Amino acid sequence: MHLARSVAAMVVLSCIALLALTACSGAAPRPTTLLTPDARGASAASSATAPLASTFPLTVTDSSGTAVTLNVAARAIVSHSPGATEILFAIGAGSQVIAADEFSDFPTAAKALKKVKYSDPNPEAEVALQPDLVILATNQKGMVDAFRKLGLPVLFNQEPDSLDGVLGNVRLLGRLAGRTAEADALATQMQARIAAVTSKVGDVQQGPTVFYELSDTLYSAAPNTFIGGMLSALKARNIAQGATSPFPQLTAEAVIAAGPEVILLADAKFGGAPEQVRARPGWAVIPAVKHDRLHPVDPDVMNRPGPRVVEGMEQMARLLYPDRFR
Repeated sequence: MHLARSVAAMVVLSCIALLALTACSGAAPRPTTLLTPDARGASAASSATAPLASTFPLTVTDSSGTAVTLNVAARAIVSHSPGATEILFAIGAGSQVIAADEFSDFPTAAKALKKVKYSDPNPEAEVALQPDLVILATNQKGMVDAFRKLGLPVLFNQEPDSLDGVLGNVRLLGRLAGRTAEADALATQMQARIAAVTSKVGDVQQGPTVFYELSDTLYSAAPNTFIGGMLSALKARNIAQGATSPFPQLTAEAVIAAGPEVILLADAKFGGAPEQVRARPGWAVIPAVKHDRLHPVDPDVMNRPGPRVVEGMEQMARLLYPDRFR
């Protein structure tokens, strides 16, 4: 994932709900649907983490437990996930994406795509696009049945809850798009970059305590999220540890009591700038405030489960361990 405050709030809420393509009128008719859902899920052949398959028909099981089959590689994809959109472009399948949600703005070419709604998408309007694959993510969970009832070929793919899950999505989308080799190469490259970062903190016994701020209403990311997974891999002590939801809302009192040594501000563009954090009542006693370790981070890089998550992890590492990452 330049966002207005209201947009930021929507993104945060979509995370909590679990939680960063061109079709033109007059275009030639698209092929008939190639993805066949089996609501029983009985014949699922693989998952995001199963061995790669390079032949079709290809059957996978989506996040709803539904087995879906592609007879040939998807060539007319509609993506309702900025993370999925970034993955598809990164593996060379950008030309196979015919539409994407309004927050899919990276790479630059994605901005020119026909736009569909991220929240409350209109399945009737998407029938006219004649897609052979519609990717719905966590935020659209309630719309999956409506899309399928119209015969739209749906892959419901919830946002991953770990770094391994992000890598699994890269490989999964590569298989569905017929870009297995490219996806495997990207995932391998991402794994190598992750390993290079974690190797530099391998001897760390206890990393700094961290508050990852998603919004100025104090929503954060617990360890069982891909954001939390980055912090854990870096040996950071997440103050949202023990939360009962992936994206909990903390109280100011809880943050003050936890005394984070570092605060990462994914909301700096829309309400959580360092100067605003310093001015919060009672926050002057927090070590991160006292020692000026309030760091804005790019939410489009940090909060989207796509290829740039590794870039986000590298940025985190520099902020948490400036002496080790120069």
